[in-house]
Amino acid sequence: MQLTASNKKLVAGLALAVVVMFGFGYALVPLYDLFCEITGIGGKPAIAAVKDSDPTPTVDASRDVAVEFTSTSNYGLAWKVKPQVRKIKVVPGKIYQVEYAVKNELKRDVIGQAIPSVTPGEAARHLVKIECFCFEQQKLAAAEEKNMPVRFYVDSELSKDINTITLSYSFFEVKSDQTAGG
Repeated sequence: MQLTASNKKLVAGLALAVVVMFGFGYALVPLYDLFCEITGIGGKPAIAAVKDSDPTPTVDASRDVAVEFTSTSNYGLAWKVKPQVRKIKVVPGKIYQVEYAVKNELKRDVIGQAIPSVTPGEAARHLVKIECFCFEQQKLAAAEEKNMPVRFYVDSELSKDINTITLSYSFFEVKSDQTAGG
């Protein structure tokens, strides 16, 4: 069967469309991350590497902001995760620490990863985490319990319209083929 000129053109157009769609799908994640970083949308909190020589954040003692803490373990990860405190009032610029109690309820060792999210999205770049269990994968032995800290501050540049921020963690099991070097 011979293809006519119009059929050849159609096949070439469809093949080009497939290549363009694949390229767009491949580039979507980095484009989304860039968009979220620029706009502050998407709830990705800022991360700070604070050294002893770094100046302390600017404190705005004229106001306080409520920070709420939540967590979920996604299906398949039998970890019981609970923030030690549900809500605290913070002064922008002051450093605080809270802890999450985590228990592996399985009879086997499990590696998990916490993915943070901040709402409202505009506050994400102003909730700066200095230390967090979410920076690395966490391994809990069978039935192990531990407290995992989060050290953070709310940047004093946070909009005066935002009075409450929610920091939420979703925990996922990391399969052995997803670990670094594995």
